[in-house]
Amino acid sequence: MTRLLVWFLLLVTCAASAPAQEPIRALLFSHSTGWRHDSIEPGIAAIRAMAAREGIALTASEDPAVFAGEGLAGYDALILLNTTTDGRRPETEWFTGARRDALQAFVRRGGGVVAIHGAADSHHHWPWYRRMIGGRFQRHPPGTPEAALTRRDAAHPAATAFPPEFRRTDEWYYFDDLDPTIRPLVTFDPGSIGEADANPNPVAWAHEFEGGRVFYTAMGHTAGSYAEPAFLAHLLGGLRWAADAAPEARPMVVVDEAERVREESPPHGRIGMSTAHRISDGIPGRTMEFRKRTLHVGAAIGAHVIDHDEVYYVVAGAGEVLSDGRTARLRPGMAAYLYRGANVGIRQLGTEPLTLIISYPLNAPAD
Repeated sequence: MTRLLVWFLLLVTCAASAPAQEPIRALLFSHSTGWRHDSIEPGIAAIRAMAAREGIALTASEDPAVFAGEGLAGYDALILLNTTTDGRRPETEWFTGARRDALQAFVRRGGGVVAIHGAADSHHHWPWYRRMIGGRFQRHPPGTPEAALTRRDAAHPAATAFPPEFRRTDEWYYFDDLDPTIRPLVTFDPGSIGEADANPNPVAWAHEFEGGRVFYTAMGHTAGSYAEPAFLAHLLGGLRWAADAAPEARPMVVVDEAERVREESPPHGRIGMSTAHRISDGIPGRTMEFRKRTLHVGAAIGAHVIDHDEVYYVVAGAGEVLSDGRTARLRPGMAAYLYRGANVGIRQLGTEPLTLIISYPLNAPAD
């Protein structure tokens, strides 16, 4: 592939930029009636700073009354930061009555939940809450030892900040009633902290639940966690995923042009015949077209006004390109960058067919 071809592919890809999105609106809630984590205040400060840096509209509160009525209506995501209750005392639970209704309605209308560490040690007497989180805190080994961790999902936005294998210091939770359908993102090796259990233990996961998206991480016990760039990127990726603002990259699609080739008259005038390799056709969610077309002797793509920037790159043969009355001859290794609104076309010259790669951005993702 020549440097010029690489250049124009990069240029067209950049031209197909996504439209700007509205900022995420998130409620950071850190009320606790069980064990009060010393990391809550550093966590609030770090998440506030992250939100300001990333353009996230963040409101912080410790008042359970925020869940009254339509209090969650203006938010895309709810962040539960170490929101513990006392499992031995049901009266410490604040999601009761209308507040339960408000949280359920928020999730069921597609709201996202980011639950951090002690949020799993909460509302033990409300089964729906446990199902929403994906599991319930059971116990943790003493202290905050350094554990060996494994990234289990390289595609999820909440996991991409971590390498495949890494070590970090935290308080390591075990869980009851773990939902078998959760999507594990990170696990830790119990043996690395002296535990007898040999099975990898999940410490971060994601799942879709009753119309909403829930991301949970058991990391975040220590104040130092909120000074770790990788951990903050972990939270940010989870927040964007939960708010449905971080669409995951689709798996790549490999296309064999031999499976797409067909003989047809060229578009815009049907002048002569061509061999068309419709390379990008049928690729879901694409934002640009990438096509190869061979114009047979005497064939041409007739003049037409384009509604996007477009590139013609010559692979073989010779041709003459037209743009708003100006013409230029192209040979292999040459490309014409054509601008939106111009009246453009191209015709084959000489005795050899003209083979082109044609690429342009789409105005909206194609199905």
